[in-house]
Amino acid sequence: MRFMILVKASQDSEAGKLPSQELLEAMGEYSGALDTSGVALIG
Repeated sequence: MRFMILVKASQDSEAGKLPSQELLEAMGEYSGALDTSGVALIG
């Protein structure tokens, strides 16, 4: 199965404001888990 994760644009993202450190860390942990499990093909 293939899937793509998208984050909906917001006023902050359109203005170039980065996500919170907490969100960036959570996204990194999730990405790492996908890599470790062999699910992620590219990133």
